[in-house]
Amino acid sequence: MKTTILLAAAALFAGNALAAKDDFNRADLGSKWVQTAPALYIADQALQGDSMAAGYFTRSEGANRASAVIALGSTSVEYGAILIGDIAGGSNIFVKLQSQDGSGNFSHGAFYVGNNGGGSFFALDAPVASPAKVTVLVNGSLATMTIKSALGTQSYTYDYGYAIGTGAGLGTYGSVRLDDFKTKAVVSEVRQQPSVLRQGGADLSR
Repeated sequence: MKTTILLAAAALFAGNALAAKDDFNRADLGSKWVQTAPALYIADQALQGDSMAAGYFTRSEGANRASAVIALGSTSVEYGAILIGDIAGGSNIFVKLQSQDGSGNFSHGAFYVGNNGGGSFFALDAPVASPAKVTVLVNGSLATMTIKSALGTQSYTYDYGYAIGTGAGLGTYGSVRLDDFKTKAVVSEVRQQPSVLRQGGADLSR
């Protein structure tokens, strides 16, 4: 009986060790974050930053799933991005939700690399209201972005063609706000089929 309890406690501890979160309810970003492209900062209990600012969460080691609530601050071009992989080394994926049509909704997404680097930029199947919760799950070479907002749920999967690493971070453009950041190491047995992505035209953040 005692052995069973100890094993269960150990399993619970191990599971919790692979999960981390940041609600940004403090004044300064602090040592939890390493900025790879300044400047990220906390304002009004949310993460904000300069255009094309990025960084990684030091407590997300081993994480292949990350989520954040992304809110627009204007009708100008803005994005919030979730980064997964070796962000310090620049070999990470960069999955973003972007507004660029002046509607006040999110209109585009991208499966990029690095910091707003190359990849696939696409038009969303339907507008996404702000704020929106974005979850990115990596499974081998596949990255799935799930978006939930007041206008419903959308999901997109992209095949990068190589095994994606672990670790998570965030990126900003414009006056976007990111909050309730959560990361976790998960095992997924389901391999989604890559989505047929609609042409997005020009990416106005590049």
